[in-house]
Amino acid sequence: MAQQTLEQQLDSPWDGARFARERTTGVLLGLSWSQVITLGVALGLMLPLVFTGGFPRGLFTALALGAVAAGVVVPKVMGRPLIGWAGLWLRYLVRGARDQLTFVRREDTDNGETPTEPSSPVLSPGETSTARDEAGRIKPRSGARFRLPGEANELRVYTLPGGAGFVYDPRRGEGIVCAKINTSKAFALESFDAQEDRTANWREAISAIARIPGVARVQHADQTTLISGSKVMEFYNAKGAEATGEGRPSGEAVNPFLHAAFVELMAEAQDMPVHETWMTVVLSRDKVAKRIKSLGGGLSGFMNLALSVMTTIEGTLPASGTTVQAWHSSRSLAALVRSAFDPRASVVISERSGDWVGVAPGSAGPMAMEVFTDHVRTDGYLHRTYKVSEFPQSQARLGFLESLIFAGDFRHTVSVVWVPRDARGALNHIQRRKADWRTTTRLLDKLDRPHTLEHDRELEDIDREESELVDGHARLDLAVLITVTGADEMELEANCSDVLSRAVNANCELRVVYLEQDSALLAAALPFGMVDL
Repeated sequence: MAQQTLEQQLDSPWDGARFARERTTGVLLGLSWSQVITLGVALGLMLPLVFTGGFPRGLFTALALGAVAAGVVVPKVMGRPLIGWAGLWLRYLVRGARDQLTFVRREDTDNGETPTEPSSPVLSPGETSTARDEAGRIKPRSGARFRLPGEANELRVYTLPGGAGFVYDPRRGEGIVCAKINTSKAFALESFDAQEDRTANWREAISAIARIPGVARVQHADQTTLISGSKVMEFYNAKGAEATGEGRPSGEAVNPFLHAAFVELMAEAQDMPVHETWMTVVLSRDKVAKRIKSLGGGLSGFMNLALSVMTTIEGTLPASGTTVQAWHSSRSLAALVRSAFDPRASVVISERSGDWVGVAPGSAGPMAMEVFTDHVRTDGYLHRTYKVSEFPQSQARLGFLESLIFAGDFRHTVSVVWVPRDARGALNHIQRRKADWRTTTRLLDKLDRPHTLEHDRELEDIDREESELVDGHARLDLAVLITVTGADEMELEANCSDVLSRAVNANCELRVVYLEQDSALLAAALPFGMVDL
């Protein structure tokens, strides 16, 4: 049996599949445009110094300037050139001088809308849409603002027919819908063949979603959060009543001792860790302007387009063992946002029921936020966001990210973001990368400098990516962000240590998003897909 399993794994179509390395190809000798321009400016200053300063003073001054420029521009720290870090520091200091590193909500606002259910399926049986005119066009009600820090403050949420929330970003011209998803079976408990099938179906599903016209980004996130023990007990009782109605034994009838122990445990539990999983799809208005116009134009046409995309996604995911449980409403989206800034609030939110399920969008944002170089403080909690800078270079096992998702029973969010690219533009980009690589190789040969193994293998990554595009695969840029939360500095460091140790097991390298922690938090922990790649 063991030999058969080994043979199956050896014959796996995933053999030899690996992630590309962090890109080092530049314009010249691995240098980026900013490095080349800075060195060119330094060279331009060196020549006048030589002629005006004379020999040897002018020459030595020019050589000293060149050495300083090379020492500042050429080296890279954590994958970024020093000149790039200098630009980030300058931007950070300017933001601090403009008081943009702190946020305080000065007013308590409510959207005034009637509270809706936290989630509502798009295709609910017997749905009667009251939010359309006689011609069938959606009549958007007044939207509610999310009162978030920075650029996210412009986000407004509207209610689609059926109760789902539609978030509109007027600054970027994007529409956002978010699905609450779940999996039918535990991936790790399935056979290797079943894991292969589910992985292949998930890949096809993501490729299909990325090919939907207008899709700008797709975010898939798993958030370890806390809910009250009473909420777990409520779910347990509901399932028990459902089984009893079908004539099956449940609860005490199955095992009275375990039933009594569970009830006692839930009565004493203040909070329980659970995993909240969602998929966010961001639609670009500019990419589908003609289609929106054909659907009535304006915000109404954009919302109609979102409904059709949501229906397509509902039919695409089930083959991978993943289903859309419901589409988040404005209040349930606000609940996700509120609990991201204040995890303690998630327990209180989970106890709400009836018309008051979730949170009013106007109350979703933090009461206060303060940005530091390597973390963010919001409402008494500290958050630090990491980026996966290097994926496994050897054969990665299927489901390797589970080590990060199940890093511990503390608040952390793992977000995977895909950005679809145009096939023709992607091929042109690869050709430019290949030309840059060949130019660097010729210069290394002329300078009689040895080739590094990393440099040679980068061509393998370029050729493999080009081959996949020629074979018809969708071009997707990938980023994984991980936000870790703690009540104080000691807890934050302890939680981060757990995540970093799990990253070693997953053969991934994590890198702190220095000087951009606020943007990273909004991108990783909020269900809006606000990521720029």
